[in-house]
Amino acid sequence: MRIAPALAVTVVSLLAAGVARAEAENEPDSTGYQNAAKRRSDFTFGVGGGLALGRANGYPNEIQKIRDSAYESNTKLGLGNSSLVWLGVAFNDYLTFGLAFGGLSLAGNDREASAGLFGFHIDAYPLASYGKNLRDLGLFTNLGTGPLKIKGAPEQADGGLIAYVEGGAVYERWRLWRIGFGPTISVVHLWSDSAQATAALFGARLAFYGGP
Repeated sequence: MRIAPALAVTVVSLLAAGVARAEAENEPDSTGYQNAAKRRSDFTFGVGGGLALGRANGYPNEIQKIRDSAYESNTKLGLGNSSLVWLGVAFNDYLTFGLAFGGLSLAGNDREASAGLFGFHIDAYPLASYGKNLRDLGLFTNLGTGPLKIKGAPEQADGGLIAYVEGGAVYERWRLWRIGFGPTISVVHLWSDSAQATAALFGARLAFYGGP
């Protein structure tokens, strides 16, 4: 499928803006002072989740059954939920990086798909220096692997260890001390030789920052 490469290219391009801003942030200005973080720095961890709308299909993880329609499990358009926990480092106002753990579920057509995620979480805030209405508008991606299974058919579909890529936007609109909270929207795609899933995610997240 072409959606995975296209999504990956889009995410990388968008995050590059945040990385560039982060590098500029760490360079001393003409007066010799280094710009100080105002919103994010030090240790960070967060939790997020929400509604999932999408489709998953797959086959038993046996060579002779893969892509055989007699063994296919398909949720068609299904509803479910997603969850994510991450911990890592906020380098400055523009860029955070961490390890992520989470899951995704979809149910439809008498089938239930469930997936796990073990990988990396990256946030970029390329507009962090453009005032209070834009400084907490960010882009994020989750990249990794995990299991994907689809239950409900006579034989369970099994994706084995799938590739997982998610890209989206976050707006940490509300702030209490060092805790930011706000809505998120994203698209996730999971795939392997024997199973795949694509979903739009609508939710919210809460993130804690150790500084400033």
